[in-house]
Amino acid sequence: MKFRGAEAIVETIEWNGQTVISKMRNKRGYRHPALEKRLVVERLRSESRIMERLISQGVPVPAIFSVNTSDNSIFMEFIEGQTLERALRGKDFKKHLIQTAHLLSRIHSLNVVHGDPTTSNFLVNDKIYAIDFGLSSISDDDEDRASDLRVFLESLDSHHSEINGRNIFLEAYSTGASKSVLEALKVLELRGRYNLMRG
Repeated sequence: MKFRGAEAIVETIEWNGQTVISKMRNKRGYRHPALEKRLVVERLRSESRIMERLISQGVPVPAIFSVNTSDNSIFMEFIEGQTLERALRGKDFKKHLIQTAHLLSRIHSLNVVHGDPTTSNFLVNDKIYAIDFGLSSISDDDEDRASDLRVFLESLDSHHSEINGRNIFLEAYSTGASKSVLEALKVLELRGRYNLMRG
């Protein structure tokens, strides 16, 4: 399996006798090489530190085996399972939505903002795993966390409108989250609708 995204090339490889995920961050050719190297290394270190922070708190994310700043790569645990996007097409969609909401709420409670929590960036196995922290950051700002919610809900609406999962997800998220995050989400969505109306 090999996938080339905007931020990185991700592929399944054999490493030290086991199957792992290799993630190599893309270089931006339009930047000065020295600046590009510094930014990529900073992003790589930030991603790995955030994942290690979550792992230390028992949050289900892939284990990290190796971080190599010379070739801008991370080797991490390969997790069997299907994407949440696919799992939501099955009869257990409600259970998966609730588990994902609890997981994202837990991530936010540790002041981590995922950055791209689409239904493609969660894996369903015996539990839900969050993956791809390439755009993640540390923040205790309610609007940053609300932006995560908005990304997830937009992904849910665009790929799974038939299950009407928004209320299921938000109700489950709210059980472990600050009300101020949900209030910030309302403000973000109102702002978005206002901008659309203005054209």
